[in-house]
Amino acid sequence: MGLKFLSSEIAPHCIMLSFLFVSACVPRNDIGTKIPLVNEDVLVEQNVEVSKPTLDNPGLSDENDFDAVAERQTIESDAERLKRNQEVYTIIKPTNVPRRTNTNIPNVVAYALKTDNPLGTMLYERRFKSQARFERNCRRYVSDSSAQEAFLLTGGPERDQFGIDPDGDGFACRWDPTPFRLAVGK
Repeated sequence: MGLKFLSSEIAPHCIMLSFLFVSACVPRNDIGTKIPLVNEDVLVEQNVEVSKPTLDNPGLSDENDFDAVAERQTIESDAERLKRNQEVYTIIKPTNVPRRTNTNIPNVVAYALKTDNPLGTMLYERRFKSQARFERNCRRYVSDSSAQEAFLLTGGPERDQFGIDPDGDGFACRWDPTPFRLAVGK
């Protein structure tokens, strides 16, 4: 009976007092408080010299606009520009995949080049495979490459403790070695 009286008579007043106390804790945004007001003068640009775009990066290209190009280029100047570009053009020869130092994260590129089985070809037996588990666990990785790294780090391709290689091809979470193999002509 006493609780019923408290809840119906006093409860609305307690709620009102709670709002009053909470609002008293929120500082006012006026001169009397330490919260600085937004100074509109600070938001306005104050005669700051804005850097001009350089000629080697004019922004959006207008190279497809014949009139714009005709104003600044001639056949001779275009040939000269082409010659300058050819002089600084450097062909970089491919090298071996660099070795990672000070890390135990497997190199997925090296793994792709070391293997030759096609995507989806079962090489390893997988028990307890489940599509739902596969999807759920693969969503935990930021990319297929990071899933492949974790897979190799935890015993893959022989073991698949997270269920991220249900087809047993040695490639986790739809990771595809094909681009790496094609890059070296394999």
